[in-house]
Amino acid sequence: MNYKDQLVTCEQCGKRFVYTVEEQRRQAELGLPLIPPTLCPTCRREAEPRPGLHPGVVKWYSEEKGYGFLIQDDGTEVFFHRSGVTGDPERVLQEKAPVWYEVKKTERGPQAYNVHERE
Repeated sequence: MNYKDQLVTCEQCGKRFVYTVEEQRRQAELGLPLIPPTLCPTCRREAEPRPGLHPGVVKWYSEEKGYGFLIQDDGTEVFFHRSGVTGDPERVLQEKAPVWYEVKKTERGPQAYNVHERE
């Protein structure tokens, strides 16, 4: 597949930003659709979590620490804790495992919960 940096305009602030080749490759490798983000990185960090279930992929999980990160469908990462896993831990806590999750806002930023396997 041919990837190419794309110039995108943020729907919220109007700033232009680059949807990079690296973001596109990472999404493709994880089986996520190649859809350019609608918000710039700054607005994504500040945005309220969207309600409902979202598709993602486990980037990594540390059994020792009890937490890890998911890659969201827009290519950004979101923190998750072991206590937020509702699915089969053997399947959900593996690197590159496809999952569904919800997001809540916490004092430390967005956090995924209700993390379970995606069939």
